[in-house]
Amino acid sequence: MPKSEAVQFQAGISDEMVEQVAEVLKALSTPIRLRIVCELCTSEKSVSELIAVAGVRQTLVSQQLAILREQGIITSRKEGTKVIYRIADQNVAQIIQDLCQIYKK
Repeated sequence: MPKSEAVQFQAGISDEMVEQVAEVLKALSTPIRLRIVCELCTSEKSVSELIAVAGVRQTLVSQQLAILREQGIITSRKEGTKVIYRIADQNVAQIIQDLCQIYKK
């Protein structure tokens, strides 16, 4: 793990907040879901675009999208016959960006 400056955390984080953070991190804990979220951080994408990026079957991508949707990380809208996905929680996008900057070195 890269060395970094100490980060100050608030004392007394509630159990509810700990659970909420753990759920978001769990949703991001698989490479395919992380890849999907990274792609959606750059722009909205259709399921077919996400399949091409992930390089896996449509059923697997759909399962992963459902998990991310349940956690409120992504949202979708219909555009004709296509479903278009985007990041719903900009805090998650910021976390991903920060982690990529840390590990890019």
